[in-house]
Amino acid sequence: MSDQPLDMPALQGRSSRVPLWLQLKTAIADMIVQRGMQPGDKLPSETDLCNQFGVSRIVVRQAMSQLVTEGLVYRQQGRGAFVAQQTEDSDFVGRIIGFSGDIRSRNHQVSRTILAADIREPDAKAAKALGLGPDDKVVYLRRIMSVDGVPRILVHSVLPEALVPGLLDHPLEDRSLYALLLELYGISFEGAERWVEAVNASAEEAAHLQIKKGTALIKIESRSTIRNGKYAEYFSALYRTDAARLHFTIRPDHTA
Repeated sequence: MSDQPLDMPALQGRSSRVPLWLQLKTAIADMIVQRGMQPGDKLPSETDLCNQFGVSRIVVRQAMSQLVTEGLVYRQQGRGAFVAQQTEDSDFVGRIIGFSGDIRSRNHQVSRTILAADIREPDAKAAKALGLGPDDKVVYLRRIMSVDGVPRILVHSVLPEALVPGLLDHPLEDRSLYALLLELYGISFEGAERWVEAVNASAEEAAHLQIKKGTALIKIESRSTIRNGKYAEYFSALYRTDAARLHFTIRPDHTA
C-alpha cells in the first residue's frame, strides 16, 4: 500500500454538534471500508491528516486513539498507524460446543497440531476436577488449534482413560475431539463449568502461539459432564484474543 495521503471526505466542521475528533474517526473508518483496505495497510500520517482536514494534532490523536481502542487500527512506534486484523466473536466458552465446531460454523478452516498425546497419572488439579482415585490414569492431549493457519489456542485436555480406552489409536489431527468422542464412545457432554482469567504468555507458550513473550492471553479452565453427571473432561486453554473476542450470552436468573 502506498504511503501517499488518501483522498477522504470533508468533515462537517465545528458548526456540527458532533465533535471534530469523532467526525474524523468516522471518516477514517469509512475510508478503510470504502477503499477495501486490508490488515497491515498503512494509514496517512498525523501530519497528512492535519493538512487534509484542517484540524490540530490533538484532534487527530483523539480520533486515532479511539480507533485503536475499537480495534480498527494499531500503531507501531516510529512507523505510524495501520489497519488492524478485524476480530470476530467466539461463543465456545459459553457453550458445550467445542472450539472447532464454533469456528467451523463461521466458515473458517480449523487445523490441529498435536504437541503431546499419552497416558499418564493426572496431576493434582486434574485428579480433583475429575474426581479420580489414586490408581486412575488419564489420556493427556496437548494441542495447538489454528484458524486459517494462524495459531489461536493452546489447550491441555485430560480425560479418564477408563472412559475412552484406545482413544490414542485414532488420528487426532484431522478430527474434532468432541466429534470423535461421540462417534467412538457415544460421549455427549451435557454441561460444563468454566473459569476465566487473564494471564501473560511464557516464552514457550508465546513460541507455540506465534506471539511475543508476555502477550496478554485469556486462560480458560473447564470440566465437562456427561449424561450421568460424571465429570468426563478437564481442560486448560490459553486463548489469543487479538484475532477474536469471547462472547457470552447472559440469561435472567428467575430465582433471585
